[in-house]
Amino acid sequence: MKTLLRNIMRNDRGATAIEYGLLVACIGMAMVFGMKSFSASVYNMYVEVNNNTDEKVGGN
Repeated sequence: MKTLLRNIMRNDRGATAIEYGLLVACIGMAMVFGMKSFSASVYNMYVEVNNNTDEKVGGN
């Protein structure tokens, strides 16, 4: 039993997997927050274009 516990404690492959998992999670969160900001600015751009084209078309 002691040798099993020693082998488990010496094994560092799990630590590497956890580090990669945390790295992927951080990148994923950055992508989500970045896309939220990007989508809001794109939406505002389309609203502005729509408002400007409605004014020009309606004024003729």
